Amino acid sequence: QNYPPYNIVKTGEYTYDIEIALAGFGKKDIDVTYENSMITIKSIHEAKKGEDDDGVLHRGISKRQFTKSFSIADDVEVKGAELKDGLLKISMEKIIPENKKARSIEIK
Repeated sequence: QNYPPYNIVKTGEYTYDIEIALAGFGKKDIDVTYENSMITIKSIHEAKKGEDDDGVLHRGISKRQFTKSFSIADDVEVKGAELKDGLLKISMEKIIPENKKARSIEIK
């Protein structure tokens, strides 16, 4: 399923964003859950027949039902989600334990 379109963006050395294009959707129309290393985004707005269209003569931007899931590695922490200008951004960070981080060894 190609709807909705999305990007996965590396924003830093250990940080990533999932960007999902959701034109026409508001915060109340989307549900984002994180469970068992899986992020699931789904629409919860259901258009009803005869619903007031506020004078819309042609509807080209659909609010169709969708569910999109992403499998997330165990060492990645979901930091939050933000919907701005029709783009849902889910921020994540890869957590590296101190014993696995690169460090400088002093030579004696």
